[in-house]
Amino acid sequence: MTSKCVLGTKNDYWGNMMSFYNFIQRILFHTYEEWYMKSPLSNHHGFHIVGIDNSLKAMRDGYMMYTEIRPPQAIKGCTAMKAVVGRSDDLVDLYLKIDGKTYCISDLSYDETVQMMRLFVKKSLLPEGQTYTEVLESDNEKLQTTFAELSELLIRDEKYTKLFLKKVQPKTLEAIEKAWFSLYEVLLYKKRAVELDWKTEKEDFIFALKKLDTDLTLEIDEASLDENEGIYKWSEVVNTLWTDHVLTAMDIDSDSYVLMILTKEDFERAKTLARTILHRIAPAEEM
Repeated sequence: MTSKCVLGTKNDYWGNMMSFYNFIQRILFHTYEEWYMKSPLSNHHGFHIVGIDNSLKAMRDGYMMYTEIRPPQAIKGCTAMKAVVGRSDDLVDLYLKIDGKTYCISDLSYDETVQMMRLFVKKSLLPEGQTYTEVLESDNEKLQTTFAELSELLIRDEKYTKLFLKKVQPKTLEAIEKAWFSLYEVLLYKKRAVELDWKTEKEDFIFALKKLDTDLTLEIDEASLDENEGIYKWSEVVNTLWTDHVLTAMDIDSDSYVLMILTKEDFERAKTLARTILHRIAPAEEM
């Protein structure tokens, strides 16, 4: 009787090498190469465990609305954990995708959320089952309605807005993610917004405001704008002069500013609606 020695393939070899590499990264450096992190500021595989702390801090400081992490394979049925800014700036809602269903733990502190997400990554632990409840599909209807209200508010053209919403069909958070950038393009096209590079010169900033201000005749004290400063500081000065309007920015996750002029009432409503769909509209100086 003869025996055969079966050698592994190159794929087996490199697979084992990568598994060993990932193990070393995880144990020695607390870097999770096979995991995935997504937020308005991050979208990639692999992150250091401190990335969770930093992302939640950015949420608490108002720079973004959510942080999502996904394991390389389901852990006890859980394929995703997503932290979302809650009803107030001090609270977080934590969403879990388990066996194809979505569950939520509401009104957590930031420290509690960081601990839960760290335990999920480091020890494959989920929060206690009795702490979360299933999210019903009707929430998608709320998201769709919210995006529609925000679009109507910003575009200010009922017929055009209906055509836009029919085209983008924002029925889920994933669809809204794409529709958000389509909305930004529409606002530029309809001249409801202007986009400026962060290095924009003072005269170009003033010219852009005047393009947005065709019907409002708002005060722009050019002498009070220091040409050695930038958009965030000029916006702060402008917003101290205006009493009934706000120079607003739409966050598109880039170095550029997408500026709009809204009444204070419309600004507050737009900010709330954007927050509901996990996006930001804020005074331009806060971008």
